Amino acid sequence: MKHAEEKKSARLLAAKRRDSFPEQQRLAWSDTACQQAVDWMLQREGPMIGSIMIYIPFRSELDTTLLIEWCWRTGIKVIVPRCVKESRAMELYLLQAWDELVPGAYGIKEPDPVTVKRWDLAEQLPDIVFVPGLAFDASGGRLGYGGGYYDRFHDLLKETAAEQGQRFPLWIGLGYEAQWIDHVPMDEHDAAVDAVITEQGVTRGRAAWI
Repeated sequence: MKHAEEKKSARLLAAKRRDSFPEQQRLAWSDTACQQAVDWMLQREGPMIGSIMIYIPFRSELDTTLLIEWCWRTGIKVIVPRCVKESRAMELYLLQAWDELVPGAYGIKEPDPVTVKRWDLAEQLPDIVFVPGLAFDASGGRLGYGGGYYDRFHDLLKETAAEQGQRFPLWIGLGYEAQWIDHVPMDEHDAAVDAVITEQGVTRGRAAWI
C-alpha cells in the first residue's frame, strides 16, 4: 500500500505526542473544544441538526463528554458506534445515558448491544459525524489508527445516502490544536474531513455549508 511505512511512522509519532500532553491540559482543551463545537452548531447555517454521531473517548483522545451531554439536554440524538472486530465494521446505537455503555472491542466503552436501541441508517443518516484522529492537516487529511473503521463507514454512508437520496453528513474531526501537522499521508480509500474543531475553533474545510 502506498505510504504504508510513512503512515506507520506518522501514527507512532502522533500517538506519542498526544499521549505526552498532561491529563489536566487535555481535559481543559477538550472542554473548550466541545464548547467551540456547540457554538458552531448553534451559529452555522443550513438544515437543523437532529442527530450527531460521535465517539466515546479512549485514552488520550479529545474528551467528548461536554458535547454529548449538551446534545442530550437540547434534544439532539446522540449516535455512538460499536466496533465489530470480525468484520472491522461499525454498528450504530442511540445512546441516551452513560450507564448504557460497556467495555467493548479494544477496551473502548461502547453501547451495550443487548439493551441499547440500534440505529438504522436506512431510516435516517446522522446530520454530523464527529471523528477522532491522531493528527490532522489543513487539506482535510486525517491520520487514523490503522483499522480502517471510519474509512469503511464513510463508504457505507456514501452508499446509503445515494440510495436514500439523503444529504451526506458533515464529517468533522475533533482534536487538539497541537495535533496539526503539515501533511497527513493519505491513500485513495482514506476519508478526508470537511473541517476540524479544536480548542481554538473551527478550521473550515471543503463543505460549502459548514
